Amino acid sequence: MNIAYWNIHGLNEDKFQDDLFIENVCKYDIVCFAETMLRESPGNLPGFTSPYIVKPIKAKKRGRPSGGMLIFIKAKFKNVISEIKQNNFSIWLKIDGTFLNLEKNIFLCFTYIKPYINKDISELTFTKMENDISFFLSKGEVILSGDFNARTGGLNDFIQNDGVNDNFTDCPVPEDYTPDLPLERNQLDQKNNLHGNLLVNICKSSQMRIVNGRFLGDSLGYFTFYNSNGKSTVDYMLTSQNLFYTINNFMVKPPTDLSDHCLIALNIFNYKNSKEIDKEELWSLPGTFKWADQSKDIYIDALLEENSVEDILSLNKLIDDNNFNDIDFLVTKTNEIYLEAAKKSVSFKANFKKIHNAKTYKKGKT
Repeated sequence: MNIAYWNIHGLNEDKFQDDLFIENVCKYDIVCFAETMLRESPGNLPGFTSPYIVKPIKAKKRGRPSGGMLIFIKAKFKNVISEIKQNNFSIWLKIDGTFLNLEKNIFLCFTYIKPYINKDISELTFTKMENDISFFLSKGEVILSGDFNARTGGLNDFIQNDGVNDNFTDCPVPEDYTPDLPLERNQLDQKNNLHGNLLVNICKSSQMRIVNGRFLGDSLGYFTFYNSNGKSTVDYMLTSQNLFYTINNFMVKPPTDLSDHCLIALNIFNYKNSKEIDKEELWSLPGTFKWADQSKDIYIDALLEENSVEDILSLNKLIDDNNFNDIDFLVTKTNEIYLEAAKKSVSFKANFKKIHNAKTYKKGKT
């Protein structure tokens, strides 16, 4: 299942008729357009149902309304997905977990949070979001996607070492507590702001995790917003920690003239489809390496052996800062040194394929 979110910064009929626009969005199963500034849809997308609508907020004085969302769902999923709740900055949908062969339902939230106005408004908005997340986590798994106007550069979305009781002497960790996974995250945008801090605090309190910068397709944590003043990462997708194993990839699409924001997309593995894979097409592994408690020490000792040290020093002498032609040779030889050391530190168990119903031949008979 492919889920896309795009702050389209104003939606109109012209965009719906744009070939690039159609090409960008129709490949996905669920598409949310945010900051539409519309009270109704300007049209329909081919192959999709009529959209769910979150109406924009009217300006108190002159000026256009702000916010607003349209959520389109492929027609084939109309019996799998339903609306649960919405307010003026978010909408919650329920995805039937059995469709993805999951034990729990998935609650998908799309949101658009306005830029910072004052601390009280920001904290109130994120508190409402946190309360909703907590409620739906009690019912199933959660995916959160939106433009949070949050910059999270350099901020962890998990609690470090929260599974070690020595760090919580005044309040020991309960036996049934699930520690946070210390998952490193890359991000080109190294700045942070109040919304960024509020967002990662939600992650820490609810064990939600930011997908950006952690998966194939966005391993560097690309920028999602570009304008004349610069670029930043403010559009995110988050999932509950238990859903990380279902993610195939996450993409930040290249910027276009259609919006100053990039489309972001998440692909979730469909376990129902995976059962249809022909097992005969799968390759068997030649064997497995067995790791033992002493393997680490053996590996270090192997690297410190005289032969290994001499080989490394010999390669070091061959390095020429002004000549890059031999880089492949040097990398290959370095890998060979580490591989030989690794072979000494772990045992290898080959997989032997049993032959069933083999014919028995006796001497003199055919």
